[in-house]
Formats: sequence, structure tokens, C-alpha cells
Amino acid sequence: MTWLPRTLGALTAVYGLSTLVEPAILAKPAGLSGDEPPAPVSILVRAVGVRDIANGLAMALAPAGPALRLAIGARIAADLGDALTFAVSRNESDDAKRKAIGVGVGWGALNLLGLLAARTS
Repeated sequence: MTWLPRTLGALTAVYGLSTLVEPAILAKPAGLSGDEPPAPVSILVRAVGVRDIANGLAMALAPAGPALRLAIGARIAADLGDALTFAVSRNESDDAKRKAIGVGVGWGALNLLGLLAARTS
């Protein structure tokens, strides 16, 4: 069953594109900036957006089998890496930090379900 990881990949790519166009979509709720992120924050958020576009497209378009499972594994690593980065980093808002960690862990868990679903295909 590959529809789940492919859907998650497409959603990831769309989210990545949205953060590439408007970095505040990620920066503000993660507690990295206010309404308009400073240039260094925007640059890093856009880099994450490019990563998410590439990884999401890989999940959406890879042939079923090892290539798809590898793309999903890379996505899980990125999600958990994001959560770990927020966990060990200082943030002015503890609430924003908890939310950012939760989002990373949550998407990692969803993608783990996608990996399990892809293995049954």
C-alpha cells in the first residue's frame, strides 16, 4: 500500500514550497521569529523547504520497493533530526519549542506508518 507514503510525500513537498515562498510559515510557530523573519532565519528556513520539496517529491514519485522505502527513511531521519535540533536548542518560547518538537516527532511517526505500509506492498 503506497498511497499513504505518497500522500505524505506530496504534503511534505507542498509544505516545503510554502516555506520557500513564505518562511514565516515555519519560523513564526517554531519561535524563530515574529511576523517577518530576519534574513538569516529566512535563509535557513528556505533551505529546509528545499530539503522538504526534494524529499517529498522522492516519496511521491519513487517506484515502489527499495527506492520508496529509502525516500521514506530519509524523511523519517529529517523529521526526527528536526525534533532533536529543536530539543537541544535554546528557544525564547518554551511553548513554541514543545510544538516544534511535537511536529517533528509527529511527522516522523506518520512517516513510520507510511514506511510500514510500503513494506506490505
